[in-house]
Amino acid sequence: MTLCAFQIELRRIPSAVSEPPLGEIRLQWWREALDEIRDGKTPRAHPVVEALAESGLAAPVYAPDIEAILDAAARPLYGEGFSSLASLESWLKAAEGGFDALAAKLAGGDAALARAAAGAGTAFALAREGGGVAPNLAAEAHARAKALYKDTAPALSDAPPEASPALLHLSLTPSYLVCGGKAFPARKRLRLFAAMAFAHY
Repeated sequence: MTLCAFQIELRRIPSAVSEPPLGEIRLQWWREALDEIRDGKTPRAHPVVEALAESGLAAPVYAPDIEAILDAAARPLYGEGFSSLASLESWLKAAEGGFDALAAKLAGGDAALARAAAGAGTAFALAREGGGVAPNLAAEAHARAKALYKDTAPALSDAPPEASPALLHLSLTPSYLVCGGKAFPARKRLRLFAAMAFAHY
């Protein structure tokens, strides 16, 4: 929950500022807030910062993961498009797959599971958002999401039960591929239930 709240905070920065430098200032605020926790200082009076401290997410061991996520969060500030599938995939792997890898680690997964979660998270993001983020690459993003999910999903099914909450949403990738990234409330609930009951992603 803390990780999702942190993700939401970063995602809303581009729409909350009028120009890129202001967004960079907000991202730096998060960097400094996390550094203060690592230095043993009292967390800033912000519910998500306090949760980051309590959950252990601010621990030094996760610092490289979070720094990569923060770096990726800066790109939307500048409204830059994507000229190739490789650049789109690379950004989504850092911005979205990075959260999934970190979630897998927090849930007790090993390095192999974290890598699989990062790949599956990238496939999820390509299926759900690829066409919207880069309309010129929609067809390529769809094909890449399908292939990447096929490669990474088997490793998720071997994950320990305690990691399930961190991985369940990734089981929605096939449905996003079918629906073209659009919402599907009823099917989503059924798919999540199936993944939770049978550990099938």
